[in-house]
This record gives sequence, C-alpha cells and structure tokens, in this order.
Amino acid sequence: MIEGERRTAHTAGFPAIDLDKMLPMADVLLLIADKDPGAMLFRYTAHGELAGDTWHASVAQAEAQAVFEYGNALLPWNEVPEEITDAHAFVIQCAAERLNDR
Repeated sequence: MIEGERRTAHTAGFPAIDLDKMLPMADVLLLIADKDPGAMLFRYTAHGELAGDTWHASVAQAEAQAVFEYGNALLPWNEVPEEITDAHAFVIQCAAERLNDR
C-alpha cells in the first residue's frame, strides 16, 4: 500500500495539469518490461481505478520514477506468477486484499 502526499500528479487527457481530471492516488504499481527496450509503469487503486501510467526507456528508469513518486511508501517489488494471465487484475486484487487486511 502507498501512503502519504503526492510527489507527482497524474491526470486523464490533456492539458496535463487539469485539476478536474486528476486521477486518484495509487495503491499498487505494476511494472511491465517490453521485449524491446522500454517499460510501462501502471498505477492502480485497490478498487481497480487507473491512477496513471508512464512509459520509461528501461526498467531501471521506471523503478527510479516509482522511488521518486512514492519513496519509503514502496514495498519490495514482487514478480507476477507465470500462471497469471492478467497482471493488471492480479495486482489490483492483491491491493484490495491488502487493504481489507488493514
């Protein structure tokens, strides 16, 4: 779970800082590395809402962005099990279960 104040703002659409389109705070992150250079960093709430996504040139850059945005609120990264066919739904479910355990 991620707690604390925002270090960055994610919005839907353009302009990038339209406060009426501010996305919710993330509870969980999903980092997906492409076979080509690059990685996507997805942010979700425990209720399944998209809280932003960004493309990065490498996994290391995506991880660095996550550290910048969430700092000490980040838990260690976990691999999505190979048998999982929908990583997005999986991480949202994990976040929801963690929220319910609080």
